[in-house]
Amino acid sequence: MGAYKHLLQAAPVRFFLRVLQVAAIAGVLYFIAQELAGIGWAEVGAALPTSPWYYLFFLLWYFALPIGEWKAYQVIWGPEVKEKFGIFVRMRVFNLALISYAGEAFLAVWANKNLKHDGKAIVSAIKDSTIISSVASNSFTVAMLAGFFFTGQLALLTSAGDDFDLAIGLSLAAGLIVVPVVIKYHSKILALDVARSKRVFIIHLIRLVAILLLQAAQWAVVLPEVPFDTWLLLLTAQMVLTRVPFLPNTDLLFAGLGITLMGFIEGPEAKIAAMFLAAGALSQVLNLLCFIFTSFNKKPKLPSDATQNTA
Repeated sequence: MGAYKHLLQAAPVRFFLRVLQVAAIAGVLYFIAQELAGIGWAEVGAALPTSPWYYLFFLLWYFALPIGEWKAYQVIWGPEVKEKFGIFVRMRVFNLALISYAGEAFLAVWANKNLKHDGKAIVSAIKDSTIISSVASNSFTVAMLAGFFFTGQLALLTSAGDDFDLAIGLSLAAGLIVVPVVIKYHSKILALDVARSKRVFIIHLIRLVAILLLQAAQWAVVLPEVPFDTWLLLLTAQMVLTRVPFLPNTDLLFAGLGITLMGFIEGPEAKIAAMFLAAGALSQVLNLLCFIFTSFNKKPKLPSDATQNTA
């Protein structure tokens, strides 16, 4: 380990890593810029939701995920990450703007460089949080999918495209196989003790419910006449997509799903399409802004009152 750290301190290696870091940042910015360029801004702007509540709920929805991860890793790593909220915002960008689990890879690299833990312990901690999050999310997702199967509404998702068939199949497999195994063999799979595992599970579950409620509120502001079970169907699709590994840009993929299914939503098609397009476009804009901000701000943090509200 000492030789490894000595190698990292060598000037040529540090220069190479710095160039690699700059190249990675440039690559992320280019990828997001390409996604933004492909959005039909004229069509989005022509029918953007006018209610300020839509945008307020959108902001709360966007930051609910990094807040949940931030609180969960405070349980795992303690006060070392209390003032590192921006790291978890960037983690969200990597996961949802690029590809699933890119955020965990970024977090592992950052933690290895900035926290007082060895590499093995860091990877183990990230693995534990990811597994516990999966247990919380997939358990609930399976219950939702089962409900829609018995009501005959699951066919709406499976008819949306091959990607969604794959996503649903993987989610069911995870829920029906992985979750019971994790529960039964907790001590062999997770390094976290039972008490902390339960706390992390509760945080992830609360985060999940908060995201669902905020998303539903965002849509209900625009289309209050739409039945609640329709929003539940789309929210279930969102949960499925965000739990499948290595799907690219799930923010835009979910916006596309909403447009695909808008024929089953009672309301003006132009208004429905604009709502989903706006969400996808705003997500990409905020991804870009957050990525730029966290690239130059070393210690971004939440205001003290926000911290107290999420405790």
